[in-house]
Amino acid sequence: MNHCLTKTAFVLSLALSAALASATTDRSTTRDGKSMYGAMSSPSQAVKVVDVESAKFVNVVCGETVTFRSGDKSFSWKFEVLNHQAVDLMAVAPKGFTNKSLKVYITPNLHESN
Repeated sequence: MNHCLTKTAFVLSLALSAALASATTDRSTTRDGKSMYGAMSSPSQAVKVVDVESAKFVNVVCGETVTFRSGDKSFSWKFEVLNHQAVDLMAVAPKGFTNKSLKVYITPNLHESN
């Protein structure tokens, strides 16, 4: 009977470990390591420039490239977001770019069907 309890406890601990591991998995990348929100892009492709410090939010059409500026730093991102979910800028910005949480709202482009 004691062996049965030990085995049950072991199985439960494995199940809990697996659940915790899946809960902490980074969901912002695909299996091949690409971002689920798009990709870095060239500033020459940008349709708009956003000053992160003064912006309250950003509206973007899926497929657009936006250049973000924060002080003397900048980067450009092409937004291609599954299901057009809102993205926090810190999820795509280079490390150290900003500490400000800024929501980027994605709308479908004209070529996408619902």
